[in-house]
Amino acid sequence: MKAVLIILFLLTMTVSCKKEPTLDTPDFNLTSSSVTFEAGKEGQFDFAGTAGIISFYSGEAGFEYGPEGAAAGVNKSVAVKGYSDARLTKFTYTYAEKGTYKAFFVAKNVSIYAGKEVVRAITVTVTD
Repeated sequence: MKAVLIILFLLTMTVSCKKEPTLDTPDFNLTSSSVTFEAGKEGQFDFAGTAGIISFYSGEAGFEYGPEGAAAGVNKSVAVKGYSDARLTKFTYTYAEKGTYKAFFVAKNVSIYAGKEVVRAITVTVTD
């Protein structure tokens, strides 16, 4: 009887266990490598592709992108898109001060098993 229970347990475990689903790398591209905006006015970034989550780092103080674990301090991102949001092809942002900034978009696909991301940079020139 004990052997039958062990065999039933093993059969149940092999049938009920599923392989982890594969996770695709986000397909995300900016349509330009640089843009020029006016200070205090809304500017538009255009992009294509699909990603579950998109975050934006403007390059301004406190909103600079650094790889995970970098000792550059605490930097914030702006949430552009979440999983439940519709697919986007543009994002608008307003820079307050003139200057040249290195902005970053971070696109991610995540699951409970893993996460994959791509990072795209764009040079932003802000004029008067």
